[in-house]
Amino acid sequence: MDKMKYLISLFLTIIFAMGQHPISVTGVIKDEMGNGLAYVNVYFMDTLEGAMSNKNGHFLIRTHTQGKRVLRISHIGFMEKDEILIVDTSSIHMNIVLEKSYMEMDPISVSAGSFTMADEEGQTLTSLDVVTTAGAAADIFRAVQTFPGVNQVDEGAGMYVRGGDVSETTVILDQATISHPYKYESDTGGYFGMIDPFLLSGTYFSTGGFSAKYGNILSGVMAMESLDMPSRSSITIGAGLAAISAGGSWVLKPDKLAIQFSGNYSNTTYLFKLNGGEERFDQVPTSWDGNVSTIWKYSPFGQIKFFHYSNVDEIGVNTESPTYNGLMLNDNHTQLSNMQLRHLTQNGIMIKSSLSKNQFGQGLTLGNIDKELDDHLLKWRTDISIPMENKMTWNAGFILDELKTSLSATFPKDPNDFSPEAETEHFNVDYESMHYGIYLENEYQWSQKIFMTAGIRTDILDQPKQQVWDPRLSLNYRLSDSQFLKIATGIYHQYPKAQYRDVWVGNPDLMAMSANHYILGYEYKSDLTDFKAELYKKDYSQLLLDDETVNYSNDGEGYAYGADFFLKGTLPFISGWISYSYLQSKRKELDHLELVATDYDINHNITAALKTQFNTLNNAGLTYRYTTGKPYTPALNEWNSERLPAMQRLDLSYSRLIPIGTDGLLVLYLSVSNLLDKTNVYGYFYSPDYSERTELKSTHGRNIYFGFNLNL
Repeated sequence: MDKMKYLISLFLTIIFAMGQHPISVTGVIKDEMGNGLAYVNVYFMDTLEGAMSNKNGHFLIRTHTQGKRVLRISHIGFMEKDEILIVDTSSIHMNIVLEKSYMEMDPISVSAGSFTMADEEGQTLTSLDVVTTAGAAADIFRAVQTFPGVNQVDEGAGMYVRGGDVSETTVILDQATISHPYKYESDTGGYFGMIDPFLLSGTYFSTGGFSAKYGNILSGVMAMESLDMPSRSSITIGAGLAAISAGGSWVLKPDKLAIQFSGNYSNTTYLFKLNGGEERFDQVPTSWDGNVSTIWKYSPFGQIKFFHYSNVDEIGVNTESPTYNGLMLNDNHTQLSNMQLRHLTQNGIMIKSSLSKNQFGQGLTLGNIDKELDDHLLKWRTDISIPMENKMTWNAGFILDELKTSLSATFPKDPNDFSPEAETEHFNVDYESMHYGIYLENEYQWSQKIFMTAGIRTDILDQPKQQVWDPRLSLNYRLSDSQFLKIATGIYHQYPKAQYRDVWVGNPDLMAMSANHYILGYEYKSDLTDFKAELYKKDYSQLLLDDETVNYSNDGEGYAYGADFFLKGTLPFISGWISYSYLQSKRKELDHLELVATDYDINHNITAALKTQFNTLNNAGLTYRYTTGKPYTPALNEWNSERLPAMQRLDLSYSRLIPIGTDGLLVLYLSVSNLLDKTNVYGYFYSPDYSERTELKSTHGRNIYFGFNLNL
């Protein structure tokens, strides 16, 4: 909540910064036949000031920033175009012609399972999409939860993708794996994502059928790229009901060397004093985070980027269950450091290489549960892309990472009895392993109608010694200029977590879990709408299953199948998307000794995320979500035989822009979450004999938040 309004205001500040004496940039955009193109996105790359062309192709942008600037023109179905302008005190008029796009060498745009929110092909999620989605709290993970194929099992940001557990989606930043990507981490993910969307230039998200570039994961991929070189120095400060923040950029040498930084401190005391609910906490959610990045362009063809991020968060929640009424304390700390090299050779070969270190620590206590976790992940990854003649590209890469896990845990023998006097067990895990990954794939455009990506990867684990092979294939067939048919299939593996491979409480001989993906998709694109529909099936094997003799075996199995639909539209005064997902997911896994519905088997999920802007200074958003209830276990060994009630939620947001002087802008913002004041039930705590239960209800009722942001 606190993060949401700060981020919304910061992004809107950048988009709508304006001065008292603007310079007009006008023009007309046409296709190759001379017809005016409507609803084309036109914006400056440095400030994101922009406009959308009208029905005749005309546009108008008013700006106060002078100098050499890049104007980007982007439209679905046409090739993106950049125009370099010298902006001074005089007005500028342009005549622009866009050429039709025929998907040449564009692997992301043809990937099955990738639901595009951005207008640029190859970029599936923008910061603007994130921060203007009401109820998303300006969080990337929560924004992704409005996509089809992604279920939300509680009020947190955990991503459950197409019948997969939250641990089956990998999160990557500049080639570095973020092993614990959440704030206030829990078994279902966490309450917020770790990465601020304003640190990013773009995000690719796939719900399945992804290429051989990504491995050691069963269900989904979120691959992010951090910001590149800023165009100018700037500073931003903000404050809201529960947070204060500051950030900025410092250009030491234009187009050569720059530093970017930001920091946030959050304390939700006054948020709960205003909205109620303070009594639920012994320690209200509190966090701080800071980051700094340095970008050095050593030549026109290469750059080195260093990024460091640190976060600390803590929370103390008063909990009630049939066996224990008391306090749950949780504190986490995260550090991520990454050095990345990008270089383009004279013959067009792109080389990207990074060295990263991700550290995570967690302390958790609840009744007789006591957990201390430390994870250290050191990773080196290199990717090479080699363009060839005849519309072909070869991609290759390797990954080397070292994981060190230290885990000390005390837990009840009866998973429903948290009372301090209950019988407990204790274990310690100290695990080290090396993982190697190698992939090779080919992208080939057979004709203007057929595009193929075929690849294979191998992943090797040294503890225990094992190797898996994963072939992948995707095809895109152009039915017409606006219709596409997509097919994807592949084998995917993922190694179990360290605690399951422990000598004493796990099984060191466990093999990798496996899933086979099958996807059939259809897409229709026009000037006003983008519609996608996909049918999918996933077959799981070698899942972990409780075993009395060896603790865990690979005898588990399961499946998931369903359909995803995604409709995105852009009209003169309103834009947004509607998504619907149907899912059936069953597994025999861990303590579920029969093939039953999974804990995250949500059969129907519909979301509408709508946005509007009026008189250029006012912006509003609305998000409505309805989901059928997830399964729960009402009695011993009756695994997930009943379902919770359906859940729904409506969120609204509003912001007002006030120009200050020639370069400044003040943004005032207000949001109302859970407008209908729905009390959703996310599960139950049970007594050991299942005779008593306590509802796990939504933490927030109707909730108001407000604040301001100033950009100078």
